[in-house]
Amino acid sequence: MRGNCHLIVFALIFGGLTNVIEGMLSLIFLCIFLFWAKFSFNSWKWKGVLGSFFAFGFILFSPQHPPPSYPSQTELLTGKISAPITETTAYLRTTLSRENSKNKAIIQYYKDEPIDPLASELRTQLKYGAFCEIKGKVSRPEGARNPGQFDYRQYLEQQNIYHEVLITSPDQLSCQGASVFDSIYQLRANIMASVDKTLGDEPYSWATALVFGDSSLLPEEIMKWFRDFSLSHILAISGLHVGLFIGGIFFLLYRSSLTTIEQARWFLLIIIPCYCFIAGAEPSVLRAGLMACLIILMVQSKLRINITDVISLVALFLLILSPMYLFNLGFQFSFLVSFSLILSAPILQNKNPWVISATISLVSQLSILPIQLYHFYQYNPLSLIANLILIPYFSFIVIPLLFLIVLLCFVLPAFATAISSIFITVHNKLLDVLISNSAELNLQWVVGKISIEWICVYLVIFTLFMKNWSVFKLRRAFSYAVLMIGLLMVYCLQPYFSDQGTVTMLDVGQGDAFVIELPYRRGVLMIDAAGSPIFSENSSRVAEQIIEPFLKSKGISHLDALIISHKDQDHSGSIEPLLSSFSVGKLYVSSFYEQELGLEEVIRSGETIMVANTEFHIIHPEEDYSSPNDNSLVVYSQFGGMSWLFTGDI
Repeated sequence: MRGNCHLIVFALIFGGLTNVIEGMLSLIFLCIFLFWAKFSFNSWKWKGVLGSFFAFGFILFSPQHPPPSYPSQTELLTGKISAPITETTAYLRTTLSRENSKNKAIIQYYKDEPIDPLASELRTQLKYGAFCEIKGKVSRPEGARNPGQFDYRQYLEQQNIYHEVLITSPDQLSCQGASVFDSIYQLRANIMASVDKTLGDEPYSWATALVFGDSSLLPEEIMKWFRDFSLSHILAISGLHVGLFIGGIFFLLYRSSLTTIEQARWFLLIIIPCYCFIAGAEPSVLRAGLMACLIILMVQSKLRINITDVISLVALFLLILSPMYLFNLGFQFSFLVSFSLILSAPILQNKNPWVISATISLVSQLSILPIQLYHFYQYNPLSLIANLILIPYFSFIVIPLLFLIVLLCFVLPAFATAISSIFITVHNKLLDVLISNSAELNLQWVVGKISIEWICVYLVIFTLFMKNWSVFKLRRAFSYAVLMIGLLMVYCLQPYFSDQGTVTMLDVGQGDAFVIELPYRRGVLMIDAAGSPIFSENSSRVAEQIIEPFLKSKGISHLDALIISHKDQDHSGSIEPLLSSFSVGKLYVSSFYEQELGLEEVIRSGETIMVANTEFHIIHPEEDYSSPNDNSLVVYSQFGGMSWLFTGDI
């Protein structure tokens, strides 16, 4: 089986997808597998092996049946704490594996203040591996109520988590014992606390992201800029970070003559699992760490195993250990990129480091592009330039320097503080220059949420593209590259050939947000753009989590018109986020609307808005009724064989 382990993994995944994916697509996956096994392998032995792993995958990935939904109620749950505590200034959270069940529950406590004495009491009980009896308010996690919205319920259910348990007091739980892993998690927390005391807030936020695998402390504007330019992989610990760590340790031990090469390798076998744990043990980290350990063991034992076998064995191990890894975005990105770079090995022989870097960035981005579009709906074609600039900068300066600073926190704390201060000053200035000068390069190609069928077709074409490029059949490879881009363009253009129009009333809670798409995508307009409640901590929540994802999932990047009925927050609160994220033709308001942006265009009763030969008549207000609600714009139109009246809050 040497050299063919990846086929076993493919058979396992095909079996899992055939079981998990519903409808006709499941039958298509089964037919593809049968066709592949019948015509690609003459050996009945191999057909039997692949068929067995297909059946194993079908059983392994059998979806759990969620318990029936019921209203929130107080219930007693028993089980073991199966995740380390996640704590912020707002909440404390962990996971309970329920007794006599494969299901899990999220345990949550919301703090009354950032430093909450009750949270400290809970922390002493909720230890990893502790057996607990918890009595709290049990409910199903909230699911997505709008197309394109992040589905938190589905995200949890892919981890076999079906309930949330809200506790308000330590009296509601009784826990005993703890696992040995609790001490290790506590050690990690203590290490991070020591680094936090030594460094300032800004250096520590970068250290937690690039050394400890937690990017939650980084400013949101930084995170957004990295997402816009497809650079998020730099902020999430992956094979790049693990490779730099291993290379640095090996250089320190062997090149400095502290150890022999064999001793350095054995030391790495000990230190790599420790680093994977400190870095958060995400699937991408585990993949890189396990691969490194396997390769070191192979070298030590003088075994020769194909690199595809190594990565396939790692994937097989992780999937059997936790089948739900298949739905983890980090797992998908990590293995897709790794397999793609293995395929591209022959074209990475160029001695020019810039050519190699550009090739790696291009192959990596093309391999994960359909998955990225499935989850995030858009792509910046110029992100390749940003990757070429920032990957070397982070790889050879930022990440090694942060490793050094963290190490110095325990050896020479004063020196670590001084270096981190200089680092953050220079680093922030560089990022400020890049961010301020990249606004015109932020050209997002909003494709929409690509379906699984199209993803499969894309990946087949991508594989053929890589296969031909790797044997330097450049004309044929170029043809497949054009076909890949053409496929995405055809997907984008579908709405422009559809005679179906839609009117969507988004579920924004309190407020209104209507999106009108005319047939053949001749025009798109919104009537009202509800914002978050005034008391909400995140004033842009509705725009960022509901309206923008919906529009982008539909492939919409331009609004011909945005009509705001009146000034109340639940009808106008998302105007500014929408104007910053989308191209808006005209912003219409009534003559009784208090203008602030200077972009508003006043429209009065009796006037008509024309969008692609469709008339939207303003029939109210004719006079000032001395009330924002009663002064709402009322819009009347006829399309789709129906009459429509949008009344605001009259």
